[in-house]
Amino acid sequence: MDGSDDPHSSAEASPTIIKPPAIGPGKMLAGLAAISWLAYLLIAWSGQSLHEASSGDNSLLLQLGLFGIAFACYLVAIRVAVNMSPSRRLLALIVVPAIAFRLTLLFSDPIEEIDLYRYLWDGAVLDCGISPFRYSPRQILEASSNDDLPDDLRRLVLLRESSPPLHAILRRIHFGDLPTIYPPVSQAVFAAVDRVTPLDTSVPVRMRMMRAAFIGFDLCTLFILLKLLELTGLPLGWAIAHAWCPLVVKEIANSGHLDSLATLLAVMAVYLALRSDPRQAPTRSRAALFGSAVAACTLAFSVGAKLYPVILLPVLFAVFSRHYGWRIAGGLVAIAIVLSSVLIWPMMPTEDLEQIKPDSIPLVVNDEPPLPPEEVSLTPKDPSQSLRAFLSRWEMNDFLFLIVMENLRPTDQLPPNEVAWFSIVPQSWRIWITDHVQSGFNANAEMAPFLVTRAITSIVFAILAMIFARRAYRADRTVEYLNAAFLTVAWFWLLLPTLNPWYWTWAVPFLPFTRNRAWLTVSGLAFVYYLRFWLVAHFPNGSVLGTGYNGALFFDYIVTWIEFGPWFVWLALGAAIRRIRYAA
Repeated sequence: MDGSDDPHSSAEASPTIIKPPAIGPGKMLAGLAAISWLAYLLIAWSGQSLHEASSGDNSLLLQLGLFGIAFACYLVAIRVAVNMSPSRRLLALIVVPAIAFRLTLLFSDPIEEIDLYRYLWDGAVLDCGISPFRYSPRQILEASSNDDLPDDLRRLVLLRESSPPLHAILRRIHFGDLPTIYPPVSQAVFAAVDRVTPLDTSVPVRMRMMRAAFIGFDLCTLFILLKLLELTGLPLGWAIAHAWCPLVVKEIANSGHLDSLATLLAVMAVYLALRSDPRQAPTRSRAALFGSAVAACTLAFSVGAKLYPVILLPVLFAVFSRHYGWRIAGGLVAIAIVLSSVLIWPMMPTEDLEQIKPDSIPLVVNDEPPLPPEEVSLTPKDPSQSLRAFLSRWEMNDFLFLIVMENLRPTDQLPPNEVAWFSIVPQSWRIWITDHVQSGFNANAEMAPFLVTRAITSIVFAILAMIFARRAYRADRTVEYLNAAFLTVAWFWLLLPTLNPWYWTWAVPFLPFTRNRAWLTVSGLAFVYYLRFWLVAHFPNGSVLGTGYNGALFFDYIVTWIEFGPWFVWLALGAAIRRIRYAA
């Protein structure tokens, strides 16, 4: 019998169905990295500095759309990576794209952010041996070397005149009537970058050098996160939560915010505190205590870089209390507090606070540089002036703070198109509160609602921080301490009057340790902040969508509700579902 008689060899037999090969998680992750990198390339190509095009003329909406694509890839990448087995290949797929994303935006123009100019000038001032807290940029711009000047001010004027790039930088600093607000540890980094920068270096190159330093700190944070994941036994893929986060990439590599330094030190402090557990090796209790002391000092240096890490003291106290008992824990926290005070001492007031009138604190109505005054005083500034202005005046992109304050602010003298639609507290109550704050704290009517709201939100945060630390202490598990650290930073941010998106980068390294995944989306929602620039440029006075609000107020009273309202509902539902499952 030949083969033609075999039915299986017949030409009319059913064709074999060949399935296309499935895309493996490694290839999918590489593909997501490629799409993200393409988005960053387009962002770098289309980016324009505020000083090259106004917010209404540049490609802001296009850039936000590209960041949206990168964020979508980021969320999918987390899901893919978390389910992959740890390997060198996975580590490379996490780290190599992270470096590529940052290097790509390093060579782009900063998008709607110009804090870098202050960093560069502060570094040049400190490198001259002069405190950047002593004189404001406006004083140095208006002074002349032909005038009778103090020696240190004369040196700064000569520095301005000898370097056209530094002169250009000085003219671009916002809030030029105020001295610097950035703490001494960050100032040391600014000065170190200036020290290796030739005097005639162009402004763009100076900016890239400073941003390169911040990128280095950010990548070190990624390394500490990898160690924390190893310590907790969580999947290696969770490192993507920080490594690929578009908000971190934008705010550090593109905008060049100094927060990467404070974040690195804060995360390192938490890691050292958790790692130095004498219960794991009682014979090395002295080494563990030394490690805990280093952790306390590291937290102090992070406070000296950006103040905010002081909020992590309750978490560290909980860790130290479990390790050594309350008495030694109190001593370690005292070390952190004392060293922090020493490090930020140059920022302390030089004036008698009782003599400082609230009206003397500059009113910040927008983020534009102040107009030059007719006459500029050559008297050194009080180092705390900027910090006092920030704590008592600044407000931007807030939600919870805004709701409280708009229900405390008297509106009887305001036109209807400036009153928030959610302002519902009776006018008599507002006036009563304002009058009592004015008389009790010598504050003017405009500052009173802000100060009361500050007090309320600060009390709420203090209670929450203690609850988080106490819960972690009772659980006594590494992942619970890290969850407490995340929740402490996250709720601190949510209750601030200034929800700048780069402040959220403080919380991102702790994201893998939270149990409610709604928090992952905050890094994407934070980009909504930049719509305010577009709205202000296109609707400076006119009504937006018939609401009666101009661009700024439309963002404050409408967009922030779209930004945060549904998210808070999601967060609450997630917490409720988790509680029900736990009870069951």
